[in-house]
Amino acid sequence: MLFFVGMGMAVAQDSIRPKIKIQKRTLLNQFESNYVLSVSERIALKQSRIAYQYRTKKILDTMKLSDRKRRRLIKELKQNPFSERISEIITTESKSEKISKENFPD
Repeated sequence: MLFFVGMGMAVAQDSIRPKIKIQKRTLLNQFESNYVLSVSERIALKQSRIAYQYRTKKILDTMKLSDRKRRRLIKELKQNPFSERISEIITTESKSEKISKENFPD
């Protein structure tokens, strides 16, 4: 009995885990399969969302914000990557930087 448990653990350790986990079958797929995206499409969407989060985080890191505000925005970015608040702050900060560069050229 102990031998079988040990074999199961050895097999589980040798298997390669994918970096992004996606459900193979969804509940909606059972009833309305034409509404569900394929696994490869869902992986592509998830990868693009993660890339969007990284780009937004880089933008937030380069902006002149207080540390507290930057931490709050990064926390919100993790919870809701397409937050309206984050996009508004990025827009207003980039506009203010553009205006300051026009008024005070180096």
